Amino acid sequence: YFTEEHVRTLSLLAPQIASSVENARLYEELAQREQRMEQDLKAARRVQSILLPREPEIEGLEVAVGWRPAREVSGDLYDFFEHGEDEAVIAFGDSSGKGAAAALYGALVSGLLRTLAPRIRKPAALMKRLNQVLLERRVDAQYVTLLLMYWNRKNLTLTISNAGALTPLICRGGERLRVLAEGIPLGLLDDREYDEITFQTQPDDLILLYSDGVQDQTNATEGEYGTHRPFRILKKNCNKTVKEVADAVMADVDKHRGDVMLTDDQTLIVIRVR
Repeated sequence: YFTEEHVRTLSLLAPQIASSVENARLYEELAQREQRMEQDLKAARRVQSILLPREPEIEGLEVAVGWRPAREVSGDLYDFFEHGEDEAVIAFGDSSGKGAAAALYGALVSGLLRTLAPRIRKPAALMKRLNQVLLERRVDAQYVTLLLMYWNRKNLTLTISNAGALTPLICRGGERLRVLAEGIPLGLLDDREYDEITFQTQPDDLILLYSDGVQDQTNATEGEYGTHRPFRILKKNCNKTVKEVADAVMADVDKHRGDVMLTDDQTLIVIRVR
């Protein structure tokens, strides 16, 4: 039977027991939400990996892609599509931030690219129009860096416009060529004009496009991967296939970082002029 002492003890313990039960319920609810979120993100990654373009067949070029997200989905973007009879467009960009928000913004930019490009002949003009449309959408705290390269298969030229992306690494006969193409990222400032340059390629030129997640990857001593190491890989593997070159760069990034986690999405495109 219960004495008054038992009753007093139970009355003191009851709130704690109720609180423990409620905490357990909240913990279970949180665990279920996290599980659903993880499942949703994994599904989003599967969809993104399906939607990302495969290595294209572009007359006059060999192309290979390397891609891995820092989280379940990536804010890096790239695309390839025909542009008139003699041109193909190579687009390579990086949405600000990481994860789902960056991936959705990247998908928006990719969709706008394919919508606007057929009506705009020059990459600088396409950059300007993209910037205007993104500013009209007013997505707070979001912007994108973007590199556009228009490949002319007749003239073997690349017409390049840059909005804040890393400039391409170009290896010709073991020497590094520099392309000075710079600009402000899209979605930040209104009424921006973008420049474009035309680069005359030669057969066997090897070109590397890479996101800042590659360049900025740190190791245990906080040293960044940089630009010298990927160029050494280009130079060392210039006679291999573009797929082998792409794999070699990714492997070298892994060698550099060791046990350090990916600090950002990592994407690269290797192009050889045939």
